[in-house]
Amino acid sequence: MFKNSLRTFSKVRFNSPPITYRRFNNNQGNSFRQLLFDATSRRYLAILFGGGSLFYLTHLEEAPVSGRTRFIWLPRWLELKVGEYSYRSIIGQTRGSILPPNHPLTQKVSRIFEKIVEAAEKDPTIDKNLITGVKWQVHIVDDPRAPPNAFVLPGGKVFVFSSILGICKNEDGLATVLSHEFSHQLARHTAENLSKAPIYSIIGAILYTVTGADVFNRLLLDGLLRMPASRQMETEADYIGLMIMSRACFHPEESVRLWQRMAEFEQQSKRPGMVNVEFLSTHPASNRRIENMESWLPKARELYSQSNCGGIGGYYDSFQSAFGVPSFEPKTIWGF
Repeated sequence: MFKNSLRTFSKVRFNSPPITYRRFNNNQGNSFRQLLFDATSRRYLAILFGGGSLFYLTHLEEAPVSGRTRFIWLPRWLELKVGEYSYRSIIGQTRGSILPPNHPLTQKVSRIFEKIVEAAEKDPTIDKNLITGVKWQVHIVDDPRAPPNAFVLPGGKVFVFSSILGICKNEDGLATVLSHEFSHQLARHTAENLSKAPIYSIIGAILYTVTGADVFNRLLLDGLLRMPASRQMETEADYIGLMIMSRACFHPEESVRLWQRMAEFEQQSKRPGMVNVEFLSTHPASNRRIENMESWLPKARELYSQSNCGGIGGYYDSFQSAFGVPSFEPKTIWGF
């Protein structure tokens, strides 16, 4: 990053005083400390800190459903530009594997996603501008070799990899995944991540100035800031998604079973000797997500019942939950 500069000094007599660089007085202690804490520097730091704090406080807003306060300065149009760029890139990589729009599986997944979108529109805490006027489009990437995955981009493009369908197992399991990914966009997590990036860079630069250790600083930033923030957003999307899928009349209990299946898949796919450390992960551990889902089920069941799901069906589901009556196995997503 920095180039070494060579300076040629003329020969001096041995009885000459030692040559010193006198831009700062060498006898006044640590020059870096002087630079940082003299009157002018303190004034600049106060202005920067005050302006930065004001900017931060005026760009705090409340996330939908969860009510979490977060910092977002990125305008919506720029967020959509990021989504467009990502979409073109992903299409270029997966074009040969995407099922056509009239394929039965694409149509079935689209219908499930439409129900989730309709349910989100009924939530008074969600910004309708993030839903209405958006052209939602589902893409099924039929590649069994690809890792199980699904995501929704800013602007409404939905990608579901066929390799995740076996883990989803049924419509309610797939609704758990889709509502989770959809919730990332409702909560504007893409914009939140991009808004925090300059803050992380500034903190990283300050740490590097103090420690001079780039790798250590990155580990510190990841462990204390980036990773916890990412896990917080994943947990928030789990919660928002569970409430939306329940409002859309998908069985909330299936969310727990989905993460149990995901935990089994992760265990089977784990390389020998590999240890998953949640502290260094962008996502919460599946077991923690299961615990969270179980703790949120009473609220989700309440929303499910209030939505009059299937008329008497909704009351029967409440009866099952209250008295422990065995529930039916949800139908598989392969039943076209």
